[in-house]
Amino acid sequence: MNLNCSDFVKKNIAPWELRVCKLNYKIHPIMDMRFKATRSGGDSIQPAPENLEFLVVCNDYAVLKAITSSIQKLRGRLNCAPSAVSAKEYIARRKIDGIIMDMSVPGSMELVRTVRKGSSNKVSIVFACAQTSAEAGSAIQAGANYVVRKPVTDEKMFQTLSTAAAMMAAEKRRYFRYPLMVPVDLVLDGKETRATMSNLSEGGMAVLCMANCPMGSNLQFAFELPFGGPIHGKGSISWANSEGLIGIQFTSLHESAYSHLSDWISRRELKTGP
Repeated sequence: MNLNCSDFVKKNIAPWELRVCKLNYKIHPIMDMRFKATRSGGDSIQPAPENLEFLVVCNDYAVLKAITSSIQKLRGRLNCAPSAVSAKEYIARRKIDGIIMDMSVPGSMELVRTVRKGSSNKVSIVFACAQTSAEAGSAIQAGANYVVRKPVTDEKMFQTLSTAAAMMAAEKRRYFRYPLMVPVDLVLDGKETRATMSNLSEGGMAVLCMANCPMGSNLQFAFELPFGGPIHGKGSISWANSEGLIGIQFTSLHESAYSHLSDWISRRELKTGP
């Protein structure tokens, strides 16, 4: 059975037997926060809070209605999970910018802890909708970034999401992957090897490498950005698959490498922006 979240909001239908239902908003926003390429005094592109992806863990119509309205205004993408179990499955396979928890959902407190102990979404912004001060305090202690006290209204929810939007957009920019195929020189356990990049972000890259690259290994890397300058740094292997692809998380970049990388990504954003 498939049911659109918008139908749930409009008709007060409770699709709690569903694992996850999605709604991609394509309406004119009340508050237009579309990305505009602007530069600050530091001459760096400032990311805008648009196209953020949210997971809402909720089984209360009034709360979900307020959250839905607020995400509409931010032009976000809304994913609904009716239980902590279905949310945990979804979080394990998707990168999410913001996770909104109704703390009355059974298992929600443990889910916050799971997010913080995980890998792909441990830095996601977590919003907790809490009934009492004690519940709010426990949620913060578990790892929530923001608390919205019940009753949850459109105004309170939108104000909280707006406050966090710039932070979420900056984190999204850090992990957004740009396809790029260039040779990469790696040094792992004192041995040099050649790899081919698959994609690149501010926080890391995926490369195709035939050498043995154990998870968690530290390495050095070097590559040349097209029209962007040389990049040298250190990283660690965060994932690997059976096809020879490995994920390298940057731990440090040498000298002007970060500036080269940031400027290159900024130019890509200008080309692909609306």
